Amino acid sequence: MEIAEIKQQLGLAQVLDHYHLKPDKHLRLHCPFHDDKTPSLQVYYKTQSCYCFSANCSTHGKAMDVIDFIMHKENLTKHEAIKKAESLITGKVSPTVQLSRTAVLTKMFTYFRNGVHNSKPAKEYLESRNLDKDKLQIGYNSGQFHHGNRKEKHLVESCLKYGLLLDRGHINNRTGEKAYSPFGKNCIVFALRNPQNQVVSLYFRSTINDKKARHFYLKDRQGLYPNHPSREARHLIITESIIDAATLQQLELQDYEILALYGTNGLTEEHVKAIEDLQELEEIIFFLNGDEAGRKATEKYSKELQQLKPTAKITQIEVPKNEDVNSLAQSHEPEIFTHLINSRKPIGLLPSTEKEKPKTTEQKPPTTENKCILNTENPEQITFENEWLTATVWGGIEKENLSRLKISLHIKSKENKYKTFRDDVNLYSHQSTKKLVQNLTEALELSTTQISNTVTELTEKLEEYRMKEREAQVKALKPKLYEMTDKEEQQAMKFLKSPELVKKTLTLVSQSGLIGEQKNGLLLFFLYLSRFFDEPLHAIIFGRSGSGKTYLQTKISECLPEESVRTITSLTENTLYYSTRDFWKNKVLLIEDLDGVYNAFLPLREFMSKQSITKLTTDKDAKGNNVQKVLTVEGPICVSGATTKEGIYEDNANRSYLLHINEGANHMEEVMDYQRKLQAGLVDENSQNIAKQLLKNTQRLLKPIKVINPYATQLKIPDSVFKKLRTNMHYLRLIEIITFYHQYQREAKTDSKGKTYIESNLEDISWANRLVKESLLRKSDELNGQLRSFFEILKTTIIKRPEDQRAFYSKEIRELFRMNPMKANRYLRELEMWGYIKKTGGHRNTGFEYEITAWDEYQHLQSGIDILDSTLEKLKEQQAKKVKQPLV
Repeated sequence: MEIAEIKQQLGLAQVLDHYHLKPDKHLRLHCPFHDDKTPSLQVYYKTQSCYCFSANCSTHGKAMDVIDFIMHKENLTKHEAIKKAESLITGKVSPTVQLSRTAVLTKMFTYFRNGVHNSKPAKEYLESRNLDKDKLQIGYNSGQFHHGNRKEKHLVESCLKYGLLLDRGHINNRTGEKAYSPFGKNCIVFALRNPQNQVVSLYFRSTINDKKARHFYLKDRQGLYPNHPSREARHLIITESIIDAATLQQLELQDYEILALYGTNGLTEEHVKAIEDLQELEEIIFFLNGDEAGRKATEKYSKELQQLKPTAKITQIEVPKNEDVNSLAQSHEPEIFTHLINSRKPIGLLPSTEKEKPKTTEQKPPTTENKCILNTENPEQITFENEWLTATVWGGIEKENLSRLKISLHIKSKENKYKTFRDDVNLYSHQSTKKLVQNLTEALELSTTQISNTVTELTEKLEEYRMKEREAQVKALKPKLYEMTDKEEQQAMKFLKSPELVKKTLTLVSQSGLIGEQKNGLLLFFLYLSRFFDEPLHAIIFGRSGSGKTYLQTKISECLPEESVRTITSLTENTLYYSTRDFWKNKVLLIEDLDGVYNAFLPLREFMSKQSITKLTTDKDAKGNNVQKVLTVEGPICVSGATTKEGIYEDNANRSYLLHINEGANHMEEVMDYQRKLQAGLVDENSQNIAKQLLKNTQRLLKPIKVINPYATQLKIPDSVFKKLRTNMHYLRLIEIITFYHQYQREAKTDSKGKTYIESNLEDISWANRLVKESLLRKSDELNGQLRSFFEILKTTIIKRPEDQRAFYSKEIRELFRMNPMKANRYLRELEMWGYIKKTGGHRNTGFEYEITAWDEYQHLQSGIDILDSTLEKLKEQQAKKVKQPLV
């Protein structure tokens, strides 16, 4: 059958249905050729083809017809795919179709994976082992794949060839056909993969027999689990079994790759070759079982791999005795693994798993005076020990709520290591402790008196430890006030009294290490000074990823006193409410990325506006009764954050000054030149530290004082500015801050109520105008910062052309600006929506033709901002006339 004939008779819908693939309403589906979390394969029934838009896909960049789809789906040659397509048309399997081992195992593993969702035993087993079928690639073999409609001659032959079916050697009396036994029946299935990430073998784990014959490998075992580590791997965790590796894999650990051994004697040549190929490998981490076999295997293989990779560090993770990775996952929260991995140590530094038993002479009866020890060196793994048992408190204890003492407890008998008990318990609950004593008495076979006394001792020790931790925590939260020397105080005061204070401050900001962005940096410095006021100002820094948003914020924050700054990367709603009452008072809250505090925006906006937040919550008193509790946190607080998403944070932007990063080529070159000098050792970092320290000390000398602006009634802001009421107050407040900064240079006056104040002058207004123009311009502009930058560059490019050649296509602009097609089209659509450009020709297939309709609107907008300078000039003229006026 010719290819053209096949394509005419075999539709793409039929092929997709054959593989049980169903597109959504937009004709998209999860691509079967790579790990696809969001649908990236687009189906085109009109052309009977499909295309994957993911760059991670092996088929990316090429449209697939029905034959191509079959070829990639089953890992066939072109000829084999054609034969397979013929069989789908005729309903008969061509005898020439010979599936490869990889194709057969890939197809069968896909079948097994679908079987998990329909098997109750599989789901129950996975749940008992704390394995997530939705996060892991796990299959289930019910042993039915060669029966009924699923029975295909070539598939049966392939399964026999590769060991998935075993020939019984007799005829089935019921069917009269050959009898087969499925390999690995009633097992969950894991795929072993080659360096190309193809399935080359399978591992089976029994769900009904967990002692004898509990796991199986397919014959001619090859491949690794979960796959061959990427060549860029730096930290490699080695586990003892595939189950352990799968347990870690579902945690999605950052910066770590995982590789499973095939038991304590299961380091194969393929493992060694894969590790040898890791050119970037810095560390090999052994995470084997906490038993004698695991310890010996760690010692054996660590020596072998150290010789193989002499530059890599070899470390091991201390696993509790008789535990393994999966058993820890069954009895603890996932945080236990983060703690254990972070606590890893070089090989040889961990204590032996076998402890020497103390010599005993005469067996003494248990008494309540037995010595007990509480070890709190690791706050996430607190151990308690007395003569007859050892208790481990996993995850530590909560220090905030003193009305309860809820812990996750693991208790082991010293006489018999197999007698253990695990449970969550509130030691302040009578019913809970009573039940705990009863359960421990039965599980450990100890007397009620022994267990009761042990629980009492443990409770008292934990109470004592908790109170010490709370006291230390309170001390740590209190900011350490920096004590200036007399010399430092004199230098800071001299600086504050010096002429042209703002200009000299700008110089110090530059000397502190800020490259470019001096105007934004100085504005940010003054915004952070607003923390001294009852209603501070706030800042949002916009820019593309990698443009220097966080760099600007960090550099200015380094010029602030340490006791005045709180820096975070993530924040939840409750974190704000459960802070101590004055934790944020007169502080600057620096948010590295506003996306990290998205869930806390509501209380954060209220905090920014009202300078305090309150929440009514329910708690339990010492008797366990529900009581109402009011949580109040006070400001004032100055909030500063950085983001790439200008349109998302509109409500926050209304409360803040908007700073846009300079993304021009000259600025970028200036920054790169500084980076080169820094690497070459040509930057005087000592001078930078001196400048920072002087700026910090000047702020420590500033005192709250009232500021009056006698020119306030005559100042105006542009009519084009959005949210004029708020913006007007922001402008006046900035003048107030600049005046406040000059407090040691201004005459102190007294009002009618006897309160001291200082006054703003025209120089303060002049500096405020210089700093605020860009922010006001952004607030006046209909377009966001990135779209405005694009439009201005577009106008600059197009205006250079002859007047009759100023039409342009989106493809032309995209190629000229080297932009993502979707981004370029989105910008053009938005500009068309606002009426800045219009379509003049073209159509959907070839692209639309555009021309610019608004050439000078930005100049008009900028001219509107000039009202600040014109108002200032009038004030200067009025003041000059008053000075020249003769005395009467």
